[in-house]
Amino acid sequence: MSQAMERSIRQTRFAIEDLQKRVAVLEATREDLERQIRKLNDSVPEDEVEADATKEGYVAYGSYAQSVIARKENIRASLDDISTQHTDLAGELNMALEALDSFERVRARQMAQQAERRLKRGA
Repeated sequence: MSQAMERSIRQTRFAIEDLQKRVAVLEATREDLERQIRKLNDSVPEDEVEADATKEGYVAYGSYAQSVIARKENIRASLDDISTQHTDLAGELNMALEALDSFERVRARQMAQQAERRLKRGA
């Protein structure tokens, strides 16, 4: 088997492992951001609050609520970015897996041909 083929297989496997790690990081980040949104929703369930709004037990609730709402919007934007990145990485991962499959099929054909030649020489 050619060294170029082996090198291509190793590089493709490395790329697949890297892509899988990156996808896992994105998924963990998504889970953390979703947890943060749930926590923020518990403290300020509203999506709009006047700056001078009041709530029992809170000093300057309106300002606090507006900052929480802004934070939730930023997190949602980050979640949208993560979804886009996840989609892109999933496409790259799929292509890498298909490439690896192709390399391995070629390698299997080459090995079968070599075995066949050895059998013919031995016969």
